[in-house]
Amino acid sequence: MTLLMRGVPLVFLLMWSSGAIFVKLGLQEASVWSFLAVRAIGTLLVLSFICALIFKRAVFSELIKLPALLIMKMLFTGILLQVAYQSFFFLAIDNKLSPGVLSIILGLQPILTPIIAREEVGAKGYLILLLGFLGLGIAVSGAREISELTYAGITFGIASVCAMSVGTVCQKKVAAHPLASAFYQNLAASIIFFIVALCTDWQATINAKFIIASAWMILVVSTGAVLLLFYMLSKNAASNVSVLFYMVPIITIALDYWVFDNTVTPLTVAGAILVIMAILFYRSLSEKRACPKKVPS
Repeated sequence: MTLLMRGVPLVFLLMWSSGAIFVKLGLQEASVWSFLAVRAIGTLLVLSFICALIFKRAVFSELIKLPALLIMKMLFTGILLQVAYQSFFFLAIDNKLSPGVLSIILGLQPILTPIIAREEVGAKGYLILLLGFLGLGIAVSGAREISELTYAGITFGIASVCAMSVGTVCQKKVAAHPLASAFYQNLAASIIFFIVALCTDWQATINAKFIIASAWMILVVSTGAVLLLFYMLSKNAASNVSVLFYMVPIITIALDYWVFDNTVTPLTVAGAILVIMAILFYRSLSEKRACPKKVPS
């Protein structure tokens, strides 16, 4: 594995985890649905520009020439990853579920993904995944308020992690260029969120704060991070990629400390160490499983 390939997961995690900071910023100036619509439409425009640079003038003809079944798969995956996951995530927060509890619920993804994908990870693999989940719970409980629970919030949180897990497995099975997948997924999200935003009354204050938050979410998270996610899924098992999501709340906590000067407790540090150990152990186990055993001569 080249040094560049080894750096992809870290770059992805930094990009993806930064989203929580800019979502907070953007929602101060816009409603949930308006912000999601701007994010999806903006990302679609950026992806169209990138595709045009690669395919020149034939961009739309190249995308349209793809098999109809493949396009339907990409649109369906987009509904799961770009619409359902994000909508349920925001609705969970909107229904007063604390970010800490939501982070723990989303921490179920690395455990659910191999089950849904029917990947053989073995008892040792699941034990390591449970270690990571335990570390996540310890880290979050040491850094955030996790006492606030609502039935609606928990329901939306579970729906969010299910949509993300199923969507990740579906994306793994999509045999298309990451750019094509991202384009069609954001096309579906743009149409749905634009209609929902209009039906729920458009609310957005166009100022520097909103522009910065939108630009970051469009360029860094929805374009850069998502393309890296699709790239990693094309090269690795779905479970080997999903285990990285254990680190997202940890990095978000670190960014909160750096940006907002929030306190980081020893409990959070201990949990973070457990998470890192679990990720390293799991990826090492996956690499050993992928290597063919030598047949004695």
